Amino acid sequence: MIKNKVYRYFFIEFFKLFILINLSLSLLIWFTQAARLLELVTDYGNPISVYAKYLLLIYPKILDNTFLLSFIISLFFLYSKFETDNELQIYWLSGISKFKIHQLCIYIGIVSLIINLSFSIFIAPWSSYQGRMILGNSKFTLINAVVKEKNFNSPLKGLTVYVEKNNKQGNIEGIFIYEKTRTITAEKGEVLSDENGSYLKLINGTTQEKTGSKVNFLKFQNTIFDFSKYQIKNTTAPKYSERNLYWLINNLDNKKISKARKIELREEINSRIIKPFMILILTSLISFLIFTNNENINSKKFKFYIYCFSVLGIILNEILVRLSGESIIYTYVYCGILISLFIIINLIFIKFYKNEKIYT
Repeated sequence: MIKNKVYRYFFIEFFKLFILINLSLSLLIWFTQAARLLELVTDYGNPISVYAKYLLLIYPKILDNTFLLSFIISLFFLYSKFETDNELQIYWLSGISKFKIHQLCIYIGIVSLIINLSFSIFIAPWSSYQGRMILGNSKFTLINAVVKEKNFNSPLKGLTVYVEKNNKQGNIEGIFIYEKTRTITAEKGEVLSDENGSYLKLINGTTQEKTGSKVNFLKFQNTIFDFSKYQIKNTTAPKYSERNLYWLINNLDNKKISKARKIELREEINSRIIKPFMILILTSLISFLIFTNNENINSKKFKFYIYCFSVLGIILNEILVRLSGESIIYTYVYCGILISLFIIINLIFIKFYKNEKIYT
């Protein structure tokens, strides 16, 4: 009964730390992304509602990307906390073996792995795809696109707009519009919109249009500039990271996809399915921190080495993911390396454990 309570406590403490650390890291990155993506409103003319929805939908992808690093930091913090509070010593005195704690950490790693796989295979791609659809289907808002005064804005493909003044209520002054074969200048303008699109009513201006080698000048008192012929810069075509796993696997044999794109395709599949298994390797590696109370081991150096090997594990995992996309053979090699590392680390742990029992 006491042991079960200890295991439950260990389990709960880890996930409390993990949630706190992962939320902290992911929110920091999310806020940075939010600032960078403001151009969706200021430059591309998307409504604030679209911007907010898009931000919410990219958050699961950020959580997925920070998962492994947060896992490592959480385990390190957990062991440090228990060591500082002498809780590990209490466990040993209570008859709980270090091997049992190691097993418990492996269980924690398995649960974390399942959560990570859920994010990488299902949640993150789905939410990213939904964000892409919301962005791609959003209606262009001219007022937002030309809101920057005294700045050359390119809110739509093939179009540049300059505005001297903008009262942010649809009334603008000092307008310059550049297209491939036409330049329009106007003293004033008024933004108009309906369910079919956005328009700009131009007042007192000139049009310069190039026809062959000639340039035609035309003055006007009032004219309407129609934006409907232009394409919004948002795109609805999903990236591989936004596709579902079934689509990715089915298209591995698609002859219409180039070799370079198939490498990206295989890399994305491996990143979702194989990459998260590094969690189990890192769990086994960090479990060696149990032995820091051993008098024969320099605690500070030992922690430093474990930390360095953990970071190297993450770097190695990223390198192997990139290389695994080259061919199916490299994918098998990637799997083989991860399995071998897991077995070797656990065999070394067992040896450490047995040697310590002999000398105590």
